[in-house]
Amino acid sequence: MRIAVLGLGTVGRHVVEALDSERELFRSRLGEELEVTRILVRDREKERPAGLDGRITYDPSAILADPSIEIVVELLGGLEPARTLIEQALRAGKSVVTANKEVIARSGPALSRSATPGADLLFEAAVAGGIPIIRSLQESLAGNRLEAIYGIVNGTTNYILSRMQQGGGGFADALDEARRLGYAEADPSDDLDAVDAVRKIAILASLAFGGWVDVDAVAKEGIRGITEDDMAEAKRLGGVIKLIARAEATQDGLSLGVSPTLIPLGHPLADVPGAQNAVYVRGEPIGELLFQGPGAGGPATSSAVIGDIIDAARSRRTGGRSVDLPREPAPLVPLGQHAHAYYLRLRLRNETGALALVAQAFASAGIGLSSVRQPMSASGESIVSLVTAPTRRGQLDEARLRLRRSPTLLAEESLILAELEPMDAPSAR
Repeated sequence: MRIAVLGLGTVGRHVVEALDSERELFRSRLGEELEVTRILVRDREKERPAGLDGRITYDPSAILADPSIEIVVELLGGLEPARTLIEQALRAGKSVVTANKEVIARSGPALSRSATPGADLLFEAAVAGGIPIIRSLQESLAGNRLEAIYGIVNGTTNYILSRMQQGGGGFADALDEARRLGYAEADPSDDLDAVDAVRKIAILASLAFGGWVDVDAVAKEGIRGITEDDMAEAKRLGGVIKLIARAEATQDGLSLGVSPTLIPLGHPLADVPGAQNAVYVRGEPIGELLFQGPGAGGPATSSAVIGDIIDAARSRRTGGRSVDLPREPAPLVPLGQHAHAYYLRLRLRNETGALALVAQAFASAGIGLSSVRQPMSASGESIVSLVTAPTRRGQLDEARLRLRRSPTLLAEESLILAELEPMDAPSAR
């Protein structure tokens, strides 16, 4: 079975090397060989590994118009030209394997509809690297009514927050170390600002709950504002701060978001270390599941890509895959209606009655406070750390507006979700 690979970056090289070196293994599993016959690259000046010269092409039509190529592996990244090439391959009857989360999050259903019979679209590597979460949602858990998905789905941010939690300095120091170790790109904005995690939770929610999620409608907050003081306060409260992507089924629709979250030490996601990913799923009748493992990098991503290639190859011989993606939009709960507890760190004027004014602002918005701490300060300013009772985001924003109108508030230093109860507790809704 002939295969074309689009892109020869880190993951592309791993995939080609594995398919070349393990041909006998894959033949024993499939009953025929998998052969990479074309590799599309864009840079004509770049040196390529020995042995690839006869397979390199700069012309997509050399792949798309070749009827002998049955599987196209897209590893170019970015929205275009990847999306167009995937669509053209599917229309030509070729199965497509991709790791491109941006393309799937924005165009998954349209691409699925464009495929001719027998052409599959597989994208296990688009979310959580080597963790088999996509196939599990599409197949193994298809008989369950899923209630919630919570995930650490970005290795860069998890490494940074883990390093800060361990006393490894502030945000800037942890980011610099992540860059040195290869966990962070030169421009890590998509990671730090939660754009990457939003794409991934949109894909997971679309598969889990049966309606396609508009990626642009998912609420998000990144980690740039997290400080060493927040980490110390989280520890004092018996928790850790993680960037959590969440999707919860409610009576009003799906409640989705990505934000820094203070979770209790006893929660399974609290112990996910370094650059690892983990996805926590709850449903009926299965109960609770945790998928954990490497979420990025050449070996992890190529493992998922090769698994999809084998799956696509089997399907083309037996005619059994062809999972269609949801086409109708999923109803989303507006951000103002999201209900959670929140942790805030406020900088106030150090004057009599300041704390009472803060309490009054929250009480006027109908919000209870479950924890308030104001360390002694001899300066003209003081820091107040507080945790609210579960409340709707709209009420919280009302209280914050009241505080901003008061001369007592100098700055809102931090706003973080605070699920101090286990995430499956009714009180945390």
